[in-house]
Amino acid sequence: MKPLKSIIYLPSGKEKLEAQIAKGNNKTDLGIVLCHPHPVYGGTMANNVISTIFHNYANLGFSVIRFNFRGVGKSSGIFENGIGEQEDVMSVCKFLKQEICHLKRILIIGYSFGAAIGSSIAKNFESIIGYVAISYPFTFIPNFITLAHIKKKKLFIIGNKDDFTSLHDFNLEFDKFPEPKFKKVFSGIDHFWQGNEHMLINCIDKWIENQLL
Repeated sequence: MKPLKSIIYLPSGKEKLEAQIAKGNNKTDLGIVLCHPHPVYGGTMANNVISTIFHNYANLGFSVIRFNFRGVGKSSGIFENGIGEQEDVMSVCKFLKQEICHLKRILIIGYSFGAAIGSSIAKNFESIIGYVAISYPFTFIPNFITLAHIKKKKLFIIGNKDDFTSLHDFNLEFDKFPEPKFKKVFSGIDHFWQGNEHMLINCIDKWIENQLL
C-alpha cells in the first residue's frame, strides 16, 4: 500500500504554511524536511527536484514533509528575505518531530534558496543531524553561508554547469566548511536538474545509507 501523502497547514509564527506530509512506516527514526527554491523566482514545493525527492523517500517508507514558504501557494504572508523563511523551516522541523513521535533525527534537504535557508538553521536543534545542500547558490545568496558552518554531516551536490555558482566558487566555499563534509559534482548539469533528478536521488540515497542509517 502506498503511503498517505496529506496536504496540511501548520503554524509558523503568525503565518500558516501549506505543506504535504507522508508518515513513514516506523522502521526508521529519521525524518526528512524538504526546502524549495527561491519564492521570488517561482520556487514552490511542487518544484521538480523537491517533488522527486519527496515521492522517492515517501515511497521508501520515510517520514517526509515538504512545504511552501510564507507567501507561496496557499501559505499566508509575504517573502521576508530569508529571515521569516528561517522561521518557517524551524517550525516545520518542530511540527514533524511532534507529529511523528518515533522520530529522533531530522535531515534537511534543501535545493538552491532552500539549501541556503535550510542549512542555516541546522545548528538550532540537536535532532537535526545534518543537511543536504543541492545547488547552493553561494555567489547569489551569500549572507547565510557562515550559519551553515556546523560540525554536523553535510552533503553538497552541484552540476559543473551551474548558472548561479561556478565550480571554482563552489570549491572555494566548500573548502571552508568544517568536517564532516562530502561533495558530489555532476558533469554537464546546470542549476535546474531537468531530466536529471534521478542522479540526485541515487547520490542522496547512497549518502544516507552510508552515513546515516
